[in-house]
Amino acid sequence: MTQTVNPVDSGLEPVMADPAPRRRWVGRLSLGHLVMILAGLLAFLLVLAVLRDNSATSFVAKAARDIPAGTTIGADDVELVEITGDALVGAVLTSDQINRVIIDGQVTSRALAVGTLLQPSDFGAAGVVTDIRSMSIPVSPARAVAGSLKPGDLVDVIASDQDGSWYVTTSAEVLAVAAEATGFSSGDYTVTVAVDPVIGLRLACAMANYSIDIARSTGAAAIGDAPIPEACQ
Repeated sequence: MTQTVNPVDSGLEPVMADPAPRRRWVGRLSLGHLVMILAGLLAFLLVLAVLRDNSATSFVAKAARDIPAGTTIGADDVELVEITGDALVGAVLTSDQINRVIIDGQVTSRALAVGTLLQPSDFGAAGVVTDIRSMSIPVSPARAVAGSLKPGDLVDVIASDQDGSWYVTTSAEVLAVAAEATGFSSGDYTVTVAVDPVIGLRLACAMANYSIDIARSTGAAAIGDAPIPEACQ
């Protein structure tokens, strides 16, 4: 008859069976799984960044009414509008910047239509406006030194047609430069120059009948009188 021996009673140490080996969870992930996890994480971070950028808002200034050139700007002349994102940041005046313009008593360097987003180039220091006549020339930036002109530059205005080119005026002072925030295209860029009565009429004739180019002539030698077409004399 077989007798069962209790290990405790016999003084023998019980022998424990080794547990079944566990597979580490990392070992179960293939390279494809890891790639999918990383791609999902990157997509999440990208969406988070886009949402954060789009949620950023700021207040910029626009004209509350039609404002003539040479107007000392006041609080009643401007309104603040909220924009989302940073596409216009630096191109238009923020609420803090327009407050500084008002405090300094700056004046408009060009006529501003109601609703126009206000830019730094739209204003000048008080006392700058004089009895000097000025005219604005709408021109493509590609035909005006790549849109790099700035107030104080001297420029030559050149008119051209199929018969040739001629100087409308030379060494004219740039009083203001303005570019719409929507981009640089023909008509969105204007250069305002000082003129006398004769040059003003000549320039108006040239803009109506010829293609216009503007050349920076700051520091360049003066140009002598050039032939002027009879139609614009």
